[in-house]
Amino acid sequence: MTDLTESPPSADEAIEIGVPLRSEHAATLRVIVASLGSDNGLTIDEIDDLKLAVSEVFTVLIDDAVTGSGRAVVRFWSDLGTIRVHLTRDGDDLSLELDALARAILSSVVDDYTVDADGVMLVKRPNELTT
Repeated sequence: MTDLTESPPSADEAIEIGVPLRSEHAATLRVIVASLGSDNGLTIDEIDDLKLAVSEVFTVLIDDAVTGSGRAVVRFWSDLGTIRVHLTRDGDDLSLELDALARAILSSVVDDYTVDADGVMLVKRPNELTT
């Protein structure tokens, strides 16, 4: 079983971005995912799947925010084609729970995901690694 919380080999290999918890910033995260996916051999469909997963979790973070403001902190890293994305809120106790629809979406578009007190970790591998 894959350790979903595994950190990148070094902090220099992770991309980390903080964005305001507003829907218009989801596009920024999708652009980063598309670039990493392309660089790591994901197909267009796999990239679209990961973009959907990131958008879904980002929307849940926005909806779950107590004050309607704040920031999301998103870390991206890749290893041997596998892309990991960790999303959380900055400076906030995270008691995030995904509803059934969000879980169904994530289950169908990423290879693995976890939700815990630290945030949501998404893992996407190219098809050749999962078959």
